[in-house]
Amino acid sequence: MNRHVTSGRWGLGLVLSLFTIFVWGGLPIVLKIMLISLDAFSMTWYRFVVAAVIMAAIVYHQGHFHLVQQLRGGYGLVFLASVLGFSCAYVFYPQSLRYISPSAAQVVNQISLLFLLLGAMLVFRERMTLIQVLGLGLLTGGIALFFNEDLSELLSGDSAMIPGILWVTAAALALSTYTLTQKQLLQIMPTSVILFLIYLAGSILILPFVQFDTLLAQDTSQMILLNLSAVISLVAFVTLVESLKHLEVFRVSMVLAAVPLVTVVDMMIAAPLLPGLLQPEHLNFISISGAVLVVIGSILGNLRRSAKQG
Repeated sequence: MNRHVTSGRWGLGLVLSLFTIFVWGGLPIVLKIMLISLDAFSMTWYRFVVAAVIMAAIVYHQGHFHLVQQLRGGYGLVFLASVLGFSCAYVFYPQSLRYISPSAAQVVNQISLLFLLLGAMLVFRERMTLIQVLGLGLLTGGIALFFNEDLSELLSGDSAMIPGILWVTAAALALSTYTLTQKQLLQIMPTSVILFLIYLAGSILILPFVQFDTLLAQDTSQMILLNLSAVISLVAFVTLVESLKHLEVFRVSMVLAAVPLVTVVDMMIAAPLLPGLLQPEHLNFISISGAVLVVIGSILGNLRRSAKQG
């Protein structure tokens, strides 16, 4: 099985990645609101079903259903890992939002850089450079600064945020698994087929955990928000997968590093406008500085790789 080679159209890849960060930056706020009336499994299952139906129509229009038979041998195992990673990330991340704020979840989620670097070393035979190690150090320090007001409580093990941090860390690991494995799937099928199969398989995987009584009890506004989240999530992942055709994993992850700052700004705008649905985060200067440091650390963690391969 050959390793994926990028197209070299870095400009297109950059635009697609930028679109993804703006969607991902606002999505945790939408998920936080939906969790008021829905559990993570039911929410995720519905979003998967909506996305699977949309992707099925697209794949049918493209006439690519026959490509499903390409999933055999080693690619079948890669697909299984991709489905598990994708599904777990979709469930674990909203679960974390029950315990921590959207901005906090996004900051901790940047630990996916570590998982991507380690995964790329194993899968794509990349080497971690000194500047990447430095970037990981800055990222870790930035996370600590972000939680500066709660750090002593977190270290004591008594903080109510600990489950949320653990959930989002697990989500970061799962999403990194998906990112690395679906890149290999691009060898045998287009983005549309990959996402259709992943959404379909994921909806089957999550089905036993769905609370249909709660799902059916949603009012009109809640269903509109739920459907909106499904569509924008699908669009974001389409642009992400497409960007990986044109950029290396490290370049894409470097662009995605800015997501926490987008979420912080979005929360500053949304929380005062929706006081009954969102609680203000009240971030101090050190916390905001920590978020910035996380972004800088993530960029440094990818900068040398980007320059070497560019």
